[in-house]
Amino acid sequence: MPKEILIVDDDLDFVETMEIILKGNGYATRTARDGEEALKKVREKIPDIILLDIMMKTKTDGIWVSERIRAEENLKEIPIIMITAVNQDADMAKFHLGQETDMEYMPVNVFMEKPIEAKDLLKEIKNLIGGPEEKK
Repeated sequence: MPKEILIVDDDLDFVETMEIILKGNGYATRTARDGEEALKKVREKIPDIILLDIMMKTKTDGIWVSERIRAEENLKEIPIIMITAVNQDADMAKFHLGQETDMEYMPVNVFMEKPIEAKDLLKEIKNLIGGPEEKK
């Protein structure tokens, strides 16, 4: 059975692109359009990994979701890759979030800025959970 990736983003074009890339590389996908839907889907069926945007319903929706996931004992080990354009937003750019500077308090495994290269994303996914059919 292929490994499942939950894509959480309100940008439908981005979600469709991710689904094409991930399914084309052997992964199964589910999607959520905001933090509340993401939590509901994670609690119904735990994915192997989550791709999570920051800015959805609110400018920090994704951070809120990752904090909730890390706070729940049965969910806290799910790998999370945050994929965001937060540093391109005028209101948020002053904070300039990043992998090197903010990982100590950012409750995610990897932080990637949009636009991302498919090969880079696939490499990070494989590092965290292995290939689509591999045991990690």
